[in-house]
Amino acid sequence: MPDMLGYVLAIVSSIFFSLYVVPRKLSKLPALYFSLLMSMAFFVGSVLLYALKPVLGFQEVWSSALWWAVLAGAIWAAAFVTFIKSIDAIGLARSNQWKNLQGPIGVMLALVFLGEWATTNPLLALLAGFAVFASAICFTIVTEKEDRKSHLRGVYLAATSGLGFGTVALINKYITIEVGVYSQQVVWSFCIFLSLLAYALLQKGFTKNLRAIGRKDMLLSLAAGFLYLGASVFMLQSFRFVPGAIAFTLIQLSAVWTILIGLFVFNEIDARRYAVRIVLGFTLALAGIGLLVFARL
Repeated sequence: MPDMLGYVLAIVSSIFFSLYVVPRKLSKLPALYFSLLMSMAFFVGSVLLYALKPVLGFQEVWSSALWWAVLAGAIWAAAFVTFIKSIDAIGLARSNQWKNLQGPIGVMLALVFLGEWATTNPLLALLAGFAVFASAICFTIVTEKEDRKSHLRGVYLAATSGLGFGTVALINKYITIEVGVYSQQVVWSFCIFLSLLAYALLQKGFTKNLRAIGRKDMLLSLAAGFLYLGASVFMLQSFRFVPGAIAFTLIQLSAVWTILIGLFVFNEIDARRYAVRIVLGFTLALAGIGLLVFARL
């Protein structure tokens, strides 16, 4: 039963991981300002959740392991700005698939550094991670020749963000084991916000640009932050019940939800013209998830 709960939490987290990037498609803000406002909402939400300690009844002791959350915050901040820039370059559906390189990276790191090879079949876990990532190639469709240079840049940016997110997932899993969920979120989100704020303050015209942000763009950015709060809470909770290699691969189901949004809401890819590649992409993503059923030892 604990395993099943972990699977459910990871799948719910995957839904939030798809939803939190949608506001970016609707916002015209530069990547840095969008990320800054989003991280502020994430931090505020994390503090509010921690303040509910008497209601939620969790017991967590602050320890030196939380210093890792400081590093995770800085890495995540850089990865997220890179990811946002990739969305601007190649669209939500395509960028999300290449960002999901984080799946194989997170799986391999968890197997090696957290010793999860003892409780998880490493071969099946790796095959699952790579199957989900392989779906990225199927969805990487360039429709205009003049867009190829921009497309390639977007792919590089998205893949780089995947490396960052995969590393952060390893740190998240470790801190969850050593400390817990809620105190980790407070430190992690604060360091994300602080990292982005420090970088933003170095930019020319920061104060002027910040004041010029419209109400719509501000609300979209804040909404993204609270949606990410949901994604992170369910992700960290899933880490309590199942190995990170399994939970993190399940979370890559966000690829399926994001592609559906990109296809049918934002019309980023011609579904009829590229039907074979789309079906193959979904098949690979779902096959990867299916392998996890047999990966738990």
